Amino acid sequence: MDKEPLSTITPEAARASLAEVDRIATQIRQTIAWSRTTPLLILWGVIWVIGFAAAQYFPPWGFRLWTWLDIAGVVGSVLLLSPVRRSPIKGINLGLGRISVAWLALLGYGTLWAALLCPWELSHRAEWAAYAPLIGRKIAAFSSTVCMFGYLVMGLWLGRFFLWLGLLVTATTLVGYYFVSDYFFLWMALTGGGSLIAAGVFIRKFWR
Repeated sequence: MDKEPLSTITPEAARASLAEVDRIATQIRQTIAWSRTTPLLILWGVIWVIGFAAAQYFPPWGFRLWTWLDIAGVVGSVLLLSPVRRSPIKGINLGLGRISVAWLALLGYGTLWAALLCPWELSHRAEWAAYAPLIGRKIAAFSSTVCMFGYLVMGLWLGRFFLWLGLLVTATTLVGYYFVSDYFFLWMALTGGGSLIAAGVFIRKFWR
């Protein structure tokens, strides 16, 4: 009894199969990444709400609180990303490592620029007190937009959601700085921190 010949796989079918495998692998990586994006957005949104609200109602103590909030945010981010870094899926560890290094570089340079641009050498003078509120708003607006630049760049590579989120919070920051100066920090707590929290909740609810 003759056996039926095995069907020959064409190059086109092979390429289509490989493309489908790559698509599924990419989808899995994105799913893991988005699953960790949700708590990160909510974490930093809560930090922004607490930090900016404290700066509005309890200066200058509120400004010093930011140092501890940033440390808590970095530690929390590392803990949230640790399970993903141990993922056996190829590309997850490399991608997270590069993103983490990019954020550290951005925040490091942002801190350097703030130190260079702010006239700290004048802080001992009597006229410093008159300009301190304005300088505080400038530093806050600068720091917020530096972070949003990071989100915008991430959006160019990971998805438009980050890009639009960065543009949105940048726009609200500028509106608050120029038009709501007396309540700028409260404005940032509600619009900046609120946007990050809302983005995290949105992803968690609709993107699963």
